[in-house]
Amino acid sequence: MTLVLRKGLLAVVAASALALAACGDKDEQTGTTLATVNGIAVKESRVDDQLGQIPAALMQGREADVKRQILDRVIDQELVAQEAKRLKITNDAEYKKQLALVENQLQANFVIAKKVSETLTTEALKQAYEASKANNTFPAVKASHILVPTENEANALLAQVNKANFADMAKKFSKGPSAQQGGELGWFRREAMIPEFASVAFNTPVGTVAKTPVKTQFGWHVILVEDRNDKYTPPFEQMEQQLRQEMSQQVVQGYLGDLRKNATITYADGVAPAADQTAPAAEPAAPAAAK
Repeated sequence: MTLVLRKGLLAVVAASALALAACGDKDEQTGTTLATVNGIAVKESRVDDQLGQIPAALMQGREADVKRQILDRVIDQELVAQEAKRLKITNDAEYKKQLALVENQLQANFVIAKKVSETLTTEALKQAYEASKANNTFPAVKASHILVPTENEANALLAQVNKANFADMAKKFSKGPSAQQGGELGWFRREAMIPEFASVAFNTPVGTVAKTPVKTQFGWHVILVEDRNDKYTPPFEQMEQQLRQEMSQQVVQGYLGDLRKNATITYADGVAPAADQTAPAAEPAAPAAAK
């Protein structure tokens, strides 16, 4: 694990620990007791709750190490919680004020999340996907590559590779992250790639290996163009998350508009809303094309 990645992981561990410090009842903990803090048990479920908040890509097979780091954070949380109890922090006026603010925000988050979840069903997303297909087509190429450090290595590979053995050669020689997938990059639009790479990929005949290797900041690429489609449409699985994000905003705006229309809201003298808060939500826009 690189130093940068490790620092990022530590930051996520710390943030997750702080974010979840108050979540869950200690009496509802389950699993093996991993530590005790002044006689209070810290059980496995309390650590696992926080472990689940960390992206798998950051852990890269280091789950045991990360879990140990989280345990230390949970122990710190427990120490601070015990100290807060000793100092009777919950009786502090500022604490009560901040707690009320957090509770209001948490309630809002849960209400909005519930509405979005109920509205944006898989069926609703698929309907939106079908309706937006015409706006989501673009020229695309399906290609694979073998990435090596030097031009000499790339030229040596060019003398050996062909469509039939390309995947095996990529697994054996490529230094890129797609090596284990046979160098497969899938479908991509021109703008998604470095210009030098895209230019060769979009101008090489389908089913052939580019005649010359391409140099980029990452090294030298040997490119196989597998297919081309001037009107490619990403599958639903690739568009689902983007659709969910875009439509979530529309759902929230419409929901808040409905709540306002059904409520009695009176502003004090001299106070007025910044805009017409009762205006209906805008018609849903067609989702932008995937990138």
